[in-house]
Amino acid sequence: MTSNMKKSTPELLAPAGSMNALKGAVKAGADAIYISGKNFGARQYADNFNKAQLEEAIDYAHLNEKKVYITVNTLIFDDELEQVADYLFWLYTVGANAVILQDIGVASLCRELVPDLDMHASTQMTINNLEGVKWASEFGFKRVILARELSFQEVKEIVEKTGVDVELEIFAHGALCYCYSGQCILSSVIGGRSGNRGRCAQPCRKPYQLLQGSMDKYGKFINPDPIQTYENYLLSTKDLSLYPELDKIINNPVASLKIEGRMRSPEYVALVVSIYRKALDELAKDKWTPDEMEYSKLKLAFNRGFTRGHLLETNKESVMGWETPGNRGLYLGKVVTEHKKNKPSNKILIKINSKLPDYMLEKGDGVVFISPDKHKYGMAIKQKPDYINPHKLPLYTKKEIPPGTKVYLTRDVSLSREANQIIKGPSEGSGIPLDMNMTWDDNKPILEGKFTRNDGIKFNFKYKADFEMETARKTPTTREQIFSQLKKTGGTPFIARNVKIDDPGNLFTPLSKLNSFRREFIEKAESELLNADKPSIEFIEAAGNRLANVKNQFKTTVSNPDIKPPMDIAIYTSNLKALKGAIHGGCKLIYFEPYLWEEFNREHPCEVSNWQTYTDRIQELIEDAYELCAASGSNLIWKWPSITPNVALKYLSNLINPIFNMGVTEIMVGNTGAFKVIHNLNNSVQISGSTALNIWNHCTLQELSKNLNRVTLSNELSKKELNILSSHSKNIHLEYVVQGNIESIISEDCLVGGVQRKDDLNPPWAIRDEKNQIFPLIIDDYSRTHVLNSVELCLIDYIPSLYGLGIENLVIDARGKTSEYAASMVTTYKQGLEFKEKTHHSFEKLNRLKVRMKKLVQGGITTGNFLESPQ
Repeated sequence: MTSNMKKSTPELLAPAGSMNALKGAVKAGADAIYISGKNFGARQYADNFNKAQLEEAIDYAHLNEKKVYITVNTLIFDDELEQVADYLFWLYTVGANAVILQDIGVASLCRELVPDLDMHASTQMTINNLEGVKWASEFGFKRVILARELSFQEVKEIVEKTGVDVELEIFAHGALCYCYSGQCILSSVIGGRSGNRGRCAQPCRKPYQLLQGSMDKYGKFINPDPIQTYENYLLSTKDLSLYPELDKIINNPVASLKIEGRMRSPEYVALVVSIYRKALDELAKDKWTPDEMEYSKLKLAFNRGFTRGHLLETNKESVMGWETPGNRGLYLGKVVTEHKKNKPSNKILIKINSKLPDYMLEKGDGVVFISPDKHKYGMAIKQKPDYINPHKLPLYTKKEIPPGTKVYLTRDVSLSREANQIIKGPSEGSGIPLDMNMTWDDNKPILEGKFTRNDGIKFNFKYKADFEMETARKTPTTREQIFSQLKKTGGTPFIARNVKIDDPGNLFTPLSKLNSFRREFIEKAESELLNADKPSIEFIEAAGNRLANVKNQFKTTVSNPDIKPPMDIAIYTSNLKALKGAIHGGCKLIYFEPYLWEEFNREHPCEVSNWQTYTDRIQELIEDAYELCAASGSNLIWKWPSITPNVALKYLSNLINPIFNMGVTEIMVGNTGAFKVIHNLNNSVQISGSTALNIWNHCTLQELSKNLNRVTLSNELSKKELNILSSHSKNIHLEYVVQGNIESIISEDCLVGGVQRKDDLNPPWAIRDEKNQIFPLIIDDYSRTHVLNSVELCLIDYIPSLYGLGIENLVIDARGKTSEYAASMVTTYKQGLEFKEKTHHSFEKLNRLKVRMKKLVQGGITTGNFLESPQ
């Protein structure tokens, strides 16, 4: 069992979307399992667990000495907070070991309501730097699930500098998202199904055409010219597998290795967990080397092509799987000859180029053929092939298969049998050793039990029979008979170890009574084991009182004040020309997130190679921007990138004091690590929060308002949610993006980096989907890809509604746009503010402005989620 492992052996954390998958994970040797209830989990299309099933799952895992973490890792609307509070309280009472959270407001609620329930910061929180980990630890999180985009060196630095203050968890196997988790709203803006609500429609697994074009004077993408790529699934990633590198991983002591896959089958879970379990156990004994056969099994379980991920790959393109978004199976080899026969079948010969597992192909296995011209054909094997030798495989097919065709094994019935044997077999390990000592009191049997859980906790308990053994009239019950009955612990979490019997002799009882006594004693042992993970009655009562107080606070009606704050226009810009245009249009609040490639005419954005040179140029641009704003009476706010890894924070933070002394007194951030860096300087710099902070409810707003001056609310919120948040915004200024092609993806991938470049492969770029929608791209100075929505958000005709909601600044996102765009948009919205009061006349005027704006925008206009929040 894992209790004998070295301390450096990380926890093996398995997924389960059903009870069968959970049992498979337990029996395969997982140390912990993460599961979800029917609501508030980021995999709403998995089977998931109702309350009765959750309690059964938690008890089953605890009886097998496994931990259970419950995902509550979606963003929460205000009208769901009371339900979430009830849920957190209930999870606490039934013994959940931890909850995995994305929403900062829910985390603050959990901390107040059930402070003894461990919190894990979900990867959906986009914690991508050391300071973000420190923030989470200080907030009260026991564990941080790091962003999957971090490199091995970045993780190592975080491990070394946080020590035992907070546990760190990384993904080891399974699907990867194209976007930084928690920052993707592409599914939401396309079809109203939000990944932040667990309902992602996976548009990243669809085909796209890469385009190069030009800009008109308003920054619209025009003259699209298709760019040849070797395949079309441009946003589809390979699957992560760190199996071959586990020896390297284990020397960088993270607390937990996570396997992704709550949508996967129980067989998948059992097989993958068992392979990683064996590897970790052997690593603990310094006996492990990667096993090619085991790796082949992982491929057969499911793979889109394996990658070592951003953690270990040396180039970003190695993470991408442009060829296909589906299962690739195990590559067997190529067709070398085809022998045509009379229908209904053809005989082909496959040259095996990869090692198969120990067993050969058999009836029921599935194979897929991919011809040189990319046509696919799949078939099930009808009869066991007659191998010529281990490297030559003859098959009969209904279709003609040309030589050179690649052959993949996609289904292996013997592997399915192996997985099912794990699921139906005994749990990994041999059970909990249970010592028993049997004595008598007035002829009533008493059993004393002792056992030690794998975490070192010791249990001692007694159980007294409700019957007396009689003085034997003929044949007494022997010591051997009693011993035999007590040893029968099969089908329970325990195995009898030391059994002592202080037999008074000459007593008799039917063996059926002894059997019942043993079963009741084992039930008592199970109860002791289960109760160890559950809070005491006193603790539950105290939490219940806190729950009542919290719910009373929720019921307190807060209304928007009758006097509305003045409303104005703000703008995001990324170049000095657009900033000048915003000033010319009359904008008094300008956020500046400089892109060097726009200012210095770099032909092709690429990763920052010299950070000092980079920050020197950023400082120059901000100084120029400040002079322009100061001359016009506009307020300049330095907007930081939403993603700021350790090295970026180091250099950007060095600019804070000189830029503050120059006169820039406010910085906008998009992650908690960036916030912490600025906050720790203890100067007078004000901090504002961008949409990347995912503010969805008043609990999040209240938590962040302790340290932020203003926030931009999420564009996934409708006017209903905005109204609720506005009523709670006493100490913080609210903003809302009303215009622009909304940023829908931020990816560590450089999408154009994998293209065979032409001399003229310069921005702007875009991708086009199957419906002919064009999504503009921005490749930033860190070589990250930003995918913008294909249609432009436009809420100019809803200015009266926004004014009534108490939104102070209407934000225009003009990053990557031109001076003419910025000037025209600011001017038009300034005109719109004149009609912010609701009248028939105002609606007529605003609609005219809207018609005028349609000529300037990219891809048409949309109201986004303003009228109806996503699913």
